[in-house]
Amino acid sequence: MTQDAQNALRRTMETYSKVTRFFFICNYISRIIEPLASRCAKFRFKPLTEEIMGSRILHICKEEGLNLDSEALSTLSSISQGDLRRAITYLQSAARLFGSSISAKDLISVSGVIPNVVVQAIFSACRSGNFDLANKEVNNVIAEGYPVSQMLSQLYDIVVDADDISDEQKARICKKFAEADKCLVDGADEYLQLLNVASSTMQALSNMPQDMIIFGQNKKCYGLPSCTLF
Repeated sequence: MTQDAQNALRRTMETYSKVTRFFFICNYISRIIEPLASRCAKFRFKPLTEEIMGSRILHICKEEGLNLDSEALSTLSSISQGDLRRAITYLQSAARLFGSSISAKDLISVSGVIPNVVVQAIFSACRSGNFDLANKEVNNVIAEGYPVSQMLSQLYDIVVDADDISDEQKARICKKFAEADKCLVDGADEYLQLLNVASSTMQALSNMPQDMIIFGQNKKCYGLPSCTLF
């Protein structure tokens, strides 16, 4: 609903507030204009737990005659992030494409989530400190057509959960994730943004200054007046 439509609805609410109650269901409360939001009591619903979601999904599968093993059920709960509506949509799409027997791989393919092995590969390349290897993994991601915005989201989860990375390193990496996501929204090139994220992650993990990065096997240093590489 556009802001103009919300402003028009505001007038309607003011006229009929004595005889009518209005309910708004939204994913982002920040997109509701302040005059409407200030007139409403806000109820925030937390994502459903895996147990609750799994129970409901199994009930749906039973009613619809679908076969879903434990691994697929866990995967569906994970990729839907506590959103039952999203989980049902993924389940319906997988059933139409792959039939009644649905695997975890089927659910990942219809959801647009990048396989963990691909995400881990690019993160491991960043850990290695080898720019050529990181560039190769970035090219693989782009060649496969995976959305870079989704890659950033999944890389973020890996970085935050990593126990062997300091808080300062996590902060530097996550800041670069945010900058890249903003650039992607503005229409920037996906390859360049992911490559920039990979190189910045390498910098942070190796504790190099933020204005220095080593490119390729020739070990050229860019961004500093002078430097010595060993």
